[in-house]
Amino acid sequence: MTSICLVSCYFGSWPRYINLFLESCRYNPTVDFLLFSDCGPLPESPPNVRVVEMELDDIRQRARENVGIKEPAIHRPFKLCDFRPAFGVIFEDYLSDYEFWGHTDVDLVYGKIRDIVNEDILNRKEIISGKKYYLTGWFWLFENNDKINNLFRRSADYEAVMSSERNFIFDECAGAWDQLIGGASILDLNTEIESMTEVIRREEQAGRLRTHFANLGREIMNGDPYTWEEGALYEGENERLLFHFVLLKNRYYFTFPDWETVPSRFHILPTGFYRDGEQEGPSYLRALPAGKIARRWWQQTSENVKRRLPWR
Repeated sequence: MTSICLVSCYFGSWPRYINLFLESCRYNPTVDFLLFSDCGPLPESPPNVRVVEMELDDIRQRARENVGIKEPAIHRPFKLCDFRPAFGVIFEDYLSDYEFWGHTDVDLVYGKIRDIVNEDILNRKEIISGKKYYLTGWFWLFENNDKINNLFRRSADYEAVMSSERNFIFDECAGAWDQLIGGASILDLNTEIESMTEVIRREEQAGRLRTHFANLGREIMNGDPYTWEEGALYEGENERLLFHFVLLKNRYYFTFPDWETVPSRFHILPTGFYRDGEQEGPSYLRALPAGKIARRWWQQTSENVKRRLPWR
């Protein structure tokens, strides 16, 4: 079985949803997870999750020595997004035993990784992305060799990006998500910098790279709720690699559970996480977005009343 390690850097304090992420890692025992962090240990973490104590200054020094950036601009955690494509070089001493390494966010829950990214894909491809449109910073896999680990150097802008305090979304597509989803080619767009998606697509077009860009994970809900059951994640009847709740986690109506133990089966709805029997009861109704309720009320209110309202 091809060896895989997924890497993440997280600084500050562990988020309230970390138990959901960890439980989904537990059900992927043949994939290792390395979390570089100053948040302290995770006593309830499964055996395939390892926390490596590290400060931002440590990563800055590694970028200086391993990548060769004279003054890496790593002064806040979010800037690390621009350094993700270089993690194979920055953390090479931790990753040397793996055939593939990848990046993962922690604001997500995994399904069964090996069911979606199977041995056939791993044997035939060098880069795997969670969306078909661009390289996804929240999940990718790179074959662990010098060629792939140093691909970031093929960008004309990588040194300028890594030396600037601005965030350029270098790890993905320099912010051109909508154009790419709409069908544009990154090679035809005039983005501010040459992102990793541009580098990879250029190498792919030249026949120097074998890639697998596919819609493996999800970030939105199109109607069907998600159900996680003993490690498998389903959107309706379709099995998914992961659900990345980045677009939901900061909405005031989206709730995270206070479960002492994550159940073997739960549901993800637009308003939060629910156990069996909760997703249609009072817990769900109380969490309905106020905006949705207001729109429904507005649609049902007569025009005469609307005209008298002070903000009309």
